[in-house]
Amino acid sequence: MATLLHHVKPWMQKSIADFEAMMETMVDQKVQVVHKRLDAFKFTVLARPAPVTDFSSIRTELDSLWADIDSILVAPTDEPESAPTALADNNVLDALLSEDTDAQPEPTRSRGNRHRSSQNSNTTEETRVKKREHQRTGQA
Repeated sequence: MATLLHHVKPWMQKSIADFEAMMETMVDQKVQVVHKRLDAFKFTVLARPAPVTDFSSIRTELDSLWADIDSILVAPTDEPESAPTALADNNVLDALLSEDTDAQPEPTRSRGNRHRSSQNSNTTEETRVKKREHQRTGQA
């Protein structure tokens, strides 16, 4: 086994050195390609004409915006009428304070309960009869 390792070890070292040299040349080539592309990009960017900025149009647009803001922020000179608001307030207060029991909503404890009057069951029966008649006419 020692003899085999003695013969394989120099071959392995040579293979590793060759592989490292090959990898180094490949990396150098890739770096050169990247540098060429960067140089080409810089050249195209520098060759472009600088964009012309028209400050006069920007200034007129800015002045127009300031005028719009000023017109929005100007306080209104007309006093709003307070009578309709007072009338609405009176209506709300009257509705809240009225003693009319018909207009009051039902208590919250009974909202989930179903109404079980005989009239309601009659309507349910009538609905069922109408549904059966409709199904019979549809089948015929």
